[in-house]
Amino acid sequence: MRIWTRASCFSFLLCMCAGSSAAQQSPFVSAETHRALAGEISGDIAYDHLRHLTLHHSPNGASRGFRDKLRWIAERARQFGLQDVRIIDDLKYRGVGWSPLQAELWIVAPDARRIASFAEAAVSIADYSRSGTWEGELMDVGAGSSDAEYAATDVKGKIVLAHGNPATVMSQAVWKRGALGVVYYNASRGLVNPDQIAWTRINPRPPKDKENTFAFSVSYRTGLELKQRIAARPAPGPVPGSFGEGTVPGEKIVLRATVEAEFDPDPKQWIVEGYIRGTRAGEPAVLLTAHGQEEKFSANDDNSGCANLLEIGRALVKLIGEGKVQRPARDIRFWWVNEFSSEYEYFSVHPEERAALLVNLNQDMVGAKQSVGSRIQHISRLPHSRPSYLETVVESVATSVMRGNSAYLSAGQAGTRAPYSVPIVSHLGTRERYGAELVPYFNSTDHHVFNHSIIGVPGMTLTNWPDDYIHSSDDDIWQKDATQLQRNAYVVAASALYLASLAPEGVPQLAVEVRAAAFRAMMAAYSRATELLSTAAPADRPSSAADGLNIIEHAGRRAQVMLDSLRAFSPDAATQAQLDAMNSGIADTESDYLQDALLANYRLLSGQGQPPVAQASEEEKSLAAKVPEVAVGVKEYLLKGENLGSHGLHSLMAFEALNFVDSRRSYLDIYRAVRAEALSAGEWYYGKVTPKSVNDLLDAAVKAGMLKLKP
Repeated sequence: MRIWTRASCFSFLLCMCAGSSAAQQSPFVSAETHRALAGEISGDIAYDHLRHLTLHHSPNGASRGFRDKLRWIAERARQFGLQDVRIIDDLKYRGVGWSPLQAELWIVAPDARRIASFAEAAVSIADYSRSGTWEGELMDVGAGSSDAEYAATDVKGKIVLAHGNPATVMSQAVWKRGALGVVYYNASRGLVNPDQIAWTRINPRPPKDKENTFAFSVSYRTGLELKQRIAARPAPGPVPGSFGEGTVPGEKIVLRATVEAEFDPDPKQWIVEGYIRGTRAGEPAVLLTAHGQEEKFSANDDNSGCANLLEIGRALVKLIGEGKVQRPARDIRFWWVNEFSSEYEYFSVHPEERAALLVNLNQDMVGAKQSVGSRIQHISRLPHSRPSYLETVVESVATSVMRGNSAYLSAGQAGTRAPYSVPIVSHLGTRERYGAELVPYFNSTDHHVFNHSIIGVPGMTLTNWPDDYIHSSDDDIWQKDATQLQRNAYVVAASALYLASLAPEGVPQLAVEVRAAAFRAMMAAYSRATELLSTAAPADRPSSAADGLNIIEHAGRRAQVMLDSLRAFSPDAATQAQLDAMNSGIADTESDYLQDALLANYRLLSGQGQPPVAQASEEEKSLAAKVPEVAVGVKEYLLKGENLGSHGLHSLMAFEALNFVDSRRSYLDIYRAVRAEALSAGEWYYGKVTPKSVNDLLDAAVKAGMLKLKP
């Protein structure tokens, strides 16, 4: 084992930090594999899948449209040669199964005009509207969300025009005051997208003594037009009998709403599953996911992921059949799902399937034309509770695509191919750069399911953001880019193929890259700790130093777990010994240099010696005395956690606090781990973490029966 001096350790860390930005080719993708994947994966074919997928209105995982879409996906997957394709159709759906069949909203007086139609834009009818026909005068109630907005307006027997949350307006106007229904327009996006029709919904489960009627969604432009027509306005001259100018009432507009919809009394949700079978049966599989439920159009969210999943399957089957890439050792498993819900239900029914999965790679919103709305392809890092080699592989492959598909002045001067050195560009797409960024963990899509401690599978997602077109009539194929589809499909396919093919003898190459990534993460932790220290007020420097030491400590622990995660590939004894040595080196680096370096920074900034050692408070002693452990199985854990709340924490930090429960960590240990994670990204990203909030959350989980305290 090499003996590390502090100087050599620091030099090595600097090299590791500098090395991540230069790569054009990932060490995990050979030149031959790159040529095969980049040549066969087609953004244009994926775009053609989008043309069909966007025709289905699939607002929930038990709707007719969802089932029709998944049947089409299953048939295409079979045609492309995926093996053992099936529809898993027996999963209970705990939501409300609702399918709209037709809906129209007409002005019937003083003129005749259709202003909303399910056939024209499926998002025009709010989810969970019920069947019926209603006719009444239109009344403007502003946002329609508070009692004050109804003080001077009698809406009984009327239809209300509002820009507040339709579920709230339904409660205020229909349930409380007897209005017939709601016409909604989205004011928040109106100035930029005045003709966009927003998807919306009303309460899927009204209280027992209440009943939904309907809510229609119209564009901002239509909403303003209606608002102006019915508004009182200044009289053109003196009003008879008055001594000055007055007002005249606006038009009396009468609307007729018709809706036909069905509610499923015993809803089931589906998963389409297919495989590229590996050569070694029984190995954990690499699972690729995308979700199929969403409103009509939804070209980006998430028909783009569904289309890319089909294209990855088609391309890999073809390349394997032609001998251009070898059949992987492990299965590559494909799931088209009902977002979150179907996976949770699947693992509740089949908890043994957790052990059958190696990693998850998810695609959700991977087709955006980036120049439309300044969107960036975000790639989620793993949560701190689940360090894994997976992040190293995906970051390497994605970075190679970023570097190869961005233009650099000096590269052209060096004679490198311009504008892109390793282009991945579709025939019918744009030639825009690949604007992508690896960002701290976020949820909001299916990889989040797998990172739950009760599931325990590392999962990452590719998800573009921001998106001003999401959940609206504007999320259509006009603002999708076949080139971005192709690049994102390449990142996922190349990462999946590498991990599915990795043999024990290939672990050393991955190990050195994981160690390099671990050192980069530790240097990033040191840099963040220094930033916190240097920006703190003088009086706050001791506590900032303590936070910084905590950040560095937990970065070192994650680095060790990252290396330990390689043991999933069953390396030989010699490699296992090397992994042990690497782990010892990381521990030395973390404790022997970086924390000392931070304390040196403290001395330099403060002009004093070591920061004072804080004595444990009574609150901290109480936290240290409680050690939680999981008390139930998958199904019970998920059900008991549904209404747990966040107790003052950012929802992701609440998620992480529960994930750090391992029957060894105390409440105090968990608090310190979560606080390190929040401060590493910044409180602007993850909010504030306090001992009380962590204590309250974990106590609530114990009370709910998810956790129990060890004696």
